Amino acid sequence: MTTDHVLMDLLDETIAALALMDAEKLEALGERIELLSQVNVVCGRDDGKNALAKKRVLEILLENSESNLRLLERLYERGTTVQWEH
Repeated sequence: MTTDHVLMDLLDETIAALALMDAEKLEALGERIELLSQVNVVCGRDDGKNALAKKRVLEILLENSESNLRLLERLYERGTTVQWEH
């Protein structure tokens, strides 16, 4: 498998793990991404476009997750999370 395919698979797995809020999977993916970052990845023209599209989906998920986390923190500070803890 070429490095561009590995990158695409990592993006897919990261998007899926983030959508499921799977912390263990995200940590493992972080380690794999760290290893991949030590290699020069050269994508073909089509794969580069696909990777950028997946990167954008990941960015949107991260932005939404950050927004949701801030909301949960505000609710926690107000003490209004009790209704969801059951």
